[in-house]
Amino acid sequence: MQCFRHAPEPALGICRSCGRGVCAQCARDLGPPLACSEECERRVGRTEALIANGEVGYRLARRGSAVAVGFPLLLGAVLVYFGVAGERDWFNAVTAMGALLMLFGVAMWLRQRQVARQLR
Repeated sequence: MQCFRHAPEPALGICRSCGRGVCAQCARDLGPPLACSEECERRVGRTEALIANGEVGYRLARRGSAVAVGFPLLLGAVLVYFGVAGERDWFNAVTAMGALLMLFGVAMWLRQRQVARQLR
């Protein structure tokens, strides 16, 4: 591959933004990525920042998902307990709501495990 601007020069790498070949004269080293111009350098910087922010957001979302799964499980368990302990007949509306909430929490947990496996 040849440099986009200096045709006889061999390319050292490829611009992360536009995909053109970049020689030693044109290369703007940004760490692992290369850029061929100031405009591409700005785009690469924004892209790298988006990737870093996405990683932080993913970690925060995983913490939030634990709460989203734990809340219906815990509330469902409390409702089942009060439904069973509160009346002589063990199956009533409170017990049914608690069981449904717990079932919903388990379904959410299974779905999140599936999504997490796909993202790895």
